[in-house]
Amino acid sequence: MNRMTRRRFMHRSASVALGTGVALAAPVPVRARPQGANDAIRVAVAGLNNQGANHIRWFGALDGVRVVALCDPDPAVLNREVEKLKAQNLSVRAEHDVRRLLESEDIDALVIAAPNHWHALMAVW
Repeated sequence: MNRMTRRRFMHRSASVALGTGVALAAPVPVRARPQGANDAIRVAVAGLNNQGANHIRWFGALDGVRVVALCDPDPAVLNREVEKLKAQNLSVRAEHDVRRLLESEDIDALVIAAPNHWHALMAVW
């Protein structure tokens, strides 16, 4: 049986696209041009274990982006990440309830790095 795998699909798709002269779209970083607020996009991260800690580092390294708030229901995890940023002379707002961040006027984007069962609910909120 000749089963279609993801690898085979991608290989065939690339072959077809190149054979017809169509270039595959490569991921291109999108840079928003913020206005006001000191020309920075203010980001909050919800869920700080594993991927959330990576998001803090990644967004902190981007020009024009500031991590301004962190959210996690576990006080030990929240305090750990707040202290890491304080050691870098960065101050952030710490919240246990993501709804407070969603109500905030001084946050432009919320990154959800919480466990899967929280993603949809946070997005709906």
